[in-house]
Amino acid sequence: MKQKSKKKMLLSLAVVTTVSMIGNTQVQAFGEYGQGDGTNKLNSGLTATQDYQTWYNTKWNQRESGEMDSGKVVLTPGKDERSLNFAWYSEEKGVPQIRISANQDMTQAKTFTGTAESIQKNNLFKTYTSSNKVSVENYLQENTTYYYQCSTDGKNWSGTNKYQTHSFSQYQAVLVGDPQIGASGSNGQGTEEDTDIAVNTYSWNKTLNCALGESGIAQNASFILSAGDQIDYSDDNYTIREQEYAGYLYPEVLRSVPVSTTIGNHESKGDDYSYHYNNPNASELGSTESGGDYYYSYGDALYIVLNSNNRNMEEHRQLMAQADESHKDAKWKIVMFHHDIYGSGSPHSDVDGANLRILFAPLMDEFDVDVCLTGHDHSYARTYQILDGKVIDTEGVGEGASNAVNPEGTLYIAAGSATGSKFYTLNTTKQYYLAERSNTPIPTFSTIDVSADKLTLKTYDYEGNKYANDVTIQKNNGATSIIEEKDAAEKLDLSVMTSGSKVRVQDALKNVDTILDTRDDSKATGELVRKYNTAEDPVNYYAYAQNGYGDTSNNKVLKKGYSTLLDKTLYENDTNVSVSAEMITKAYANLTYAKEEIVTTTEFTELVNQFAEAEKELSNATIGNKKGEYAQETVDTFKKVLGELKVQADETKITKTEWTQLSAKLADERTKFAQSANQKDKEEKPIGSHNPESSTPDTGASGNGTSAKPGNTVKTGDTQPIGLLGAAGFVSLAVAVLVKRKNK
Repeated sequence: MKQKSKKKMLLSLAVVTTVSMIGNTQVQAFGEYGQGDGTNKLNSGLTATQDYQTWYNTKWNQRESGEMDSGKVVLTPGKDERSLNFAWYSEEKGVPQIRISANQDMTQAKTFTGTAESIQKNNLFKTYTSSNKVSVENYLQENTTYYYQCSTDGKNWSGTNKYQTHSFSQYQAVLVGDPQIGASGSNGQGTEEDTDIAVNTYSWNKTLNCALGESGIAQNASFILSAGDQIDYSDDNYTIREQEYAGYLYPEVLRSVPVSTTIGNHESKGDDYSYHYNNPNASELGSTESGGDYYYSYGDALYIVLNSNNRNMEEHRQLMAQADESHKDAKWKIVMFHHDIYGSGSPHSDVDGANLRILFAPLMDEFDVDVCLTGHDHSYARTYQILDGKVIDTEGVGEGASNAVNPEGTLYIAAGSATGSKFYTLNTTKQYYLAERSNTPIPTFSTIDVSADKLTLKTYDYEGNKYANDVTIQKNNGATSIIEEKDAAEKLDLSVMTSGSKVRVQDALKNVDTILDTRDDSKATGELVRKYNTAEDPVNYYAYAQNGYGDTSNNKVLKKGYSTLLDKTLYENDTNVSVSAEMITKAYANLTYAKEEIVTTTEFTELVNQFAEAEKELSNATIGNKKGEYAQETVDTFKKVLGELKVQADETKITKTEWTQLSAKLADERTKFAQSANQKDKEEKPIGSHNPESSTPDTGASGNGTSAKPGNTVKTGDTQPIGLLGAAGFVSLAVAVLVKRKNK
């Protein structure tokens, strides 16, 4: 069996100490802003500029190009890198089509036809009757410029837009959090006179231009990841919601760069989300009124997008299993959902984010997710490597720039606000799991560079300045994680193993659970799934505790003792210390060793039978001078060797390596014994010969091949098995040991 290996990481004592003792430490990152008026300062500063006034008067307030148009075409990723999806509203329903060409004059264009769904949506200025969706599949080539047009009747086509592909194996994406158009809340929020929609749109456009414009930091990015709350208004006034969608869809870069969105709590109750986007592999699993989970692949990465407003853990597990099956050889698994289960914003990280941690964090562990992208808290946060709620000490991972090689666990990122529509203060106590956090009130975005062996995340503000430290994850080919090894070990059939192999596997699994402080949380997760969306639900729609499940210190968070994971990651924040690299390395080695050294009961029985055959060959051996007979010394030596080898055949200890070596040694000794028989008659009788108990040896015995003559042959007389037991007794012993261990 090929030996697997994974380089484990060691931290210097200083770094380990810092990570382990981080519970109550306030660490300044790029900026920790303690006041609550950051949004007002930002917005008042923006609206006072001439640039904003010019934009508002000549762009946004010119209704056709600005607030009037919430039906603009938006690109979303296709099912893979060779595909691309389109969605847009139209005032008349028809047959939606996209034609796409590598030529700007649209010659040699290929036309793709999609589907139209009847809707009734208006934004006060325009009424839409159709949601149009078209998918271009298996068509795109990397590093190619394309041009496309939209139509709903096949005759009248839109203006021509450009779409540029880049490398499929080494590419860049842009991460944004909570644009939440219209959330600033100071000038008519929730009304048709909400002027903050405009200022948020202006900031959103500025952020995307800084990231993706002609001279943008990530101008060649392949797509955008938007971590939820694209809009703000969560009630059923769809006119306001469509005005906010007009703001979100306003930036021209969205005509040429696909955006992968997740459903935030603010848009989760309306059906308009499902009409505005054409998500790939869209599923009913994990759905609310706005839509459900989906996934897609791009190069070596698998992207899984979950609707965290749906708390049915089992549905999300099904979707993740489907996604995992679709791209088994994915080198990166990246999950995005809205709620920051390991964030640091004071309104959510220790309340609804913590409550949802119970349901979503185990899925990240189960599917060995590399990076989990979230939003919700309007403040930036980056964790250490997290596995089962524990910080895993990792070389190169710290509060500053980080570079980890083959790390265990998941890196969690909570994005800040891409528009500055709303800012929150940070949690008073910096949680033990955080490497870095920042809430300086300025819009931000991150870039994610992905290749086969490296993923790097960099974060900037919308002026192009660095906002947080860089973080890189590297992977070596063939490396497996401790979770992958654990999953494989847990799926093994213990009933077909020797007792020794079974104990080694069980001990290795128990060791992993011990160092990670794994606790059974099935009672809490089971109840949350079972009572989801019922009158007895422990949490409400926004994941705040209810029905008496709240804690006395904060009735919005599930009470202490309800969930073992919540206890470990929230209520034991001050005492939750990290897991050392040495412990992880040892546990990983024990797991791989236990898996690779399994001896099955069938294999052990084969070995028992080999000994039985060898003993039969010994008992049938005749001492004498005739051809096919043996010298006494040869028989005695073979008997001694068998006894020594049989001692090694301990069912409670033998490993696969030992089994292989022992089987080979036994076969070799049997061959040598057979070949040591007299090749022809000798004149003198061997010294020390004695009379046989039987004058008719088994002519079929291995290594003999001749029939001894009655009265002239002598056997060893050793008809009982040597060493421990005979074949039958040996099997009985093996069974007895198994039964004894089982009953312990």
